[in-house]
Amino acid sequence: MEAGIAVTNIGWSVRRGRPADAAQLLNILDVVGAEAWYIANDGASWSVSDQRRIIEGLVDHAQCIFVADYLGAVVGSLEMVRGALAKNQHSANLAMAILPSYRGRGIGTRLMEEAHAWAAQVGIEKICLSVFATNQAAIRLYQKMGYQLEGTRIGQYRIQGRQVDELFMAYFLPG
Repeated sequence: MEAGIAVTNIGWSVRRGRPADAAQLLNILDVVGAEAWYIANDGASWSVSDQRRIIEGLVDHAQCIFVADYLGAVVGSLEMVRGALAKNQHSANLAMAILPSYRGRGIGTRLMEEAHAWAAQVGIEKICLSVFATNQAAIRLYQKMGYQLEGTRIGQYRIQGRQVDELFMAYFLPG
């Protein structure tokens, strides 16, 4: 998938994930996970058929998957899952991954805008995420989108022999 095609504003869009995207979504987890510094997963730990079932089983008011589609190739993804308990259904957790050569081109912003619109539509009030303290580009994006630091777990991860803090950030939707 990592073909090195330059992304412009022409040819790419953000849309809901579909079962046919399953293999490409797992590829994103494998590629970004192998980088070590951006997501906690080292790669996908489930099959393409499992991923298809996950997408087919999405319940619209409880979870969503958005993808960045560039000329038919899925180059980024964002998943959000609403709290399952009566006490936390007003909140949702967000996770995002974008293939390396497509970063810094506005894709993360567009994915998050779609996720925020979905959250507002289904009545979510707060979106939470965690990010490695070393992922400065993602932290800048989240801050630009209005996310605030809520807490830090010092040395929560060990990546390539180095202790890395995990930052918890949140955004409260207007209204």
